[in-house]
Amino acid sequence: MFNIKIADLVIGIENKYEYVRWLCREYVTDMEETDFSVSVTETEIRKEQENSQADGGRKYSLGYCESICLYRNICLRLIDYDAFLMHAVALELDGEAYLFAAKSGVGKTTHARLWLQEFGERACVINGDKPVCRFLEGKLYACGTPWCGKENLGTNAMAPVKAICFLERSADNRICRMGEQEVIGRIFHQMLMPREEAALDRFLGMVDRMIGTVDCFFLQCNTQSTAARVAYEGMKTKRESKETEG
Repeated sequence: MFNIKIADLVIGIENKYEYVRWLCREYVTDMEETDFSVSVTETEIRKEQENSQADGGRKYSLGYCESICLYRNICLRLIDYDAFLMHAVALELDGEAYLFAAKSGVGKTTHARLWLQEFGERACVINGDKPVCRFLEGKLYACGTPWCGKENLGTNAMAPVKAICFLERSADNRICRMGEQEVIGRIFHQMLMPREEAALDRFLGMVDRMIGTVDCFFLQCNTQSTAARVAYEGMKTKRESKETEG
């Protein structure tokens, strides 16, 4: 067992396979008092392995499957601490975080690389696939975790969320602000929702807070460097501005 610190929480990890400790190496802490601990059974690990193969995927190692099960359990426990998982790329620019969500294959990682190319050392990737979002002192923060996608893009950092952006491929670049109902129609596809009633109520309350406090945008973009600039400039605009193109 070892402890990690993510989203300003100390979490105990009761692991069976060394891969998990290796994966979490940048987040290991010497702090002994934990907020909570997680573990999974051998049966759960092997079921995860079987499910990945059943979906037409490769046969992942038991250590990797354990890491997936542990992260799922962590994220469900996070709800008790005003935190949740979001399937998105979390970028930081000038101390503020921008979350980019889309269906698999649309190009979240490609768009993230455009930001790194366009803004250089001003930008970094907090998490390239599944960041944790947590409310702290009334603000929503995007937080790095060891689970950051197959490209392994991420860093042990956290930053207040400036905006959330939903991506769609297009020949041209344009961005517009989304209304609350538009956001609701898309956001739940990108989140891990609990099944237990009390946890679900708390989770839905956090989603409501997020929509009410964080600006959300819809970005149609190509893979040219100007897409990053259009996105950034669009998300800086005031609420009365409707659309930015480029």
